[in-house]
Amino acid sequence: MKIKITREELRKISESQSCEFKSSLNQQKNGFESLTAMVNSETARGMVIFGVDNDGGPKGIEPGNLDSAQRKLAEHARNMIDPPLICNIKILECEDKTLIAIDAQRLRDIPFHEYDGRTFIREGSSNRQLSFEEKKSLIHGRSRDLYPGPWRCDRCGSFVGLLVSYKITNQGHQKSYQCHCGGEFWPV
Repeated sequence: MKIKITREELRKISESQSCEFKSSLNQQKNGFESLTAMVNSETARGMVIFGVDNDGGPKGIEPGNLDSAQRKLAEHARNMIDPPLICNIKILECEDKTLIAIDAQRLRDIPFHEYDGRTFIREGSSNRQLSFEEKKSLIHGRSRDLYPGPWRCDRCGSFVGLLVSYKITNQGHQKSYQCHCGGEFWPV
């Protein structure tokens, strides 16, 4: 199913911290590098639209089998991004031009994703490869077991400064992230 959008709607999207345009499917590698960098940033989400020129105008993707193109993009994401990133692939139509949009979101319990064995992060509208020390810092900062607080419940929004609730399991004491409302506490 194609989603129709106007040129004005496409221009409103514009390239940003969480969106990038690629003029061709031949730029797949750069597109997935950018998508991975976007989901690794604090926004934890991103979108790449193939078939859009640098000015934000619809150019269209190369003619061919759309089903095959979508399969190849999904396969590329599965094979090149670790841990696997769930990507949504949509077909857009703008002024009789076919575009392909891929969007994704990082899950909170994953500190970062790697593309082709490298870790990128988005800074403004550009990507930067992270060093080993920066990756260690991300793991530490995004790990709930290492995070001192404050915490916020993802269901009711309540805050706690220090999380000291433990549950006893077969492996011993473990932190519990459960809120009284049934939600989970996550780092703020």
